[in-house]
Amino acid sequence: MNRMFRPTLFLTAAACLALPAAAQTPPTQAWPQNKPPAQAAPPAPATPATPPATAAVPAPGAAIPLPQWFIDIDVDKKGEVTRADFLKYRMKSFESLDTNKDNKLSVEEFIKVVEPPVTPADAPGLPPLEERRSRARAEFQNLDTNRDGFVERAEAEALVHAEFNNYDTDRDNKVTEPEVRLIIQRAMQREAAERQQAEARRRQGMMALNEFMDMQLRQGDELDKNKDTKISGAEYVVLAGPADGPQAKNLLPFDMRKQIAMRKFAEIDTNKDGQIDRVELTAYALKLFGEMDLNKDRFISEEEFKKAQEVEAAKIRAIVQTMMPAQQPAQPRPAQPQPRGGQPAPAPQPSGPPPGLPQGTR
Repeated sequence: MNRMFRPTLFLTAAACLALPAAAQTPPTQAWPQNKPPAQAAPPAPATPATPPATAAVPAPGAAIPLPQWFIDIDVDKKGEVTRADFLKYRMKSFESLDTNKDNKLSVEEFIKVVEPPVTPADAPGLPPLEERRSRARAEFQNLDTNRDGFVERAEAEALVHAEFNNYDTDRDNKVTEPEVRLIIQRAMQREAAERQQAEARRRQGMMALNEFMDMQLRQGDELDKNKDTKISGAEYVVLAGPADGPQAKNLLPFDMRKQIAMRKFAEIDTNKDGQIDRVELTAYALKLFGEMDLNKDRFISEEEFKKAQEVEAAKIRAIVQTMMPAQQPAQPRPAQPQPRGGQPAPAPQPSGPPPGLPQGTR
């Protein structure tokens, strides 16, 4: 139907076709993201890095929050944590998981880190248990650097030292509050930038409300040939396409296309003055955007536009059906009488003399 009658959606088809394909959703981050209680933190991840910052970047001048591990270790409020204290604190999780006390973790011992009671079952935002176990097994492979099937104490300690090095910027084997706050601030800024990039990728191939309305107004201006900021019926009807000629080939009859276009015109012309002004066009664009934005995320995706086109095309098909002339049903031929015995009835004999013979010659 779009091919037979192009403007199924008022001034939106060209914009949709120009939209690029929607960006793919960024992959989810690998385990460990769920953090067990402070007294049983898991061994450091395979790639030592600062803990992910989940809070928004504080406003300028606001204090950067200290991580919970710093508060837990610095019980004397000295404002610093030594390497030895950090190692002792981080290795508590290793010791709690090493149930047979052989100074190494099997994969069966290691995956307990994602199970209750180490990881509470009711913790918000947790993936299903089997998914957490699968991620833990993958992380175990990363931690088992010598590939002997165990995470030995020395392997876990090496990763804890690497984590401490991320905070100990002056390499004096202690981490001070200013050092930690600086690292946390950088982590927050980096995560905020990544979120913005991810949002930009997500919005690629989408159209916001202001963009949609601007596009509608621009295309409305193209119809306004006399530049009086209004669209008359005569100006709008050009959307029906050519009346005749090669370009009208395979299209619906022009009168039918004209009627369909003027129905849309009447829908937009809410004050019924025979003109579409910018206020009416803006109101219609807002209404149309709301109908097309199926998931109500304030963006129109390519898929949402296609669905809107399908709905509008179905409406036009229904209108076309009402315009088609009703066909008269064929009159049934009267049934011929059948003689008894199933024999075909003799052909009826013509009345009067045989053809070609004048009257009264027999």
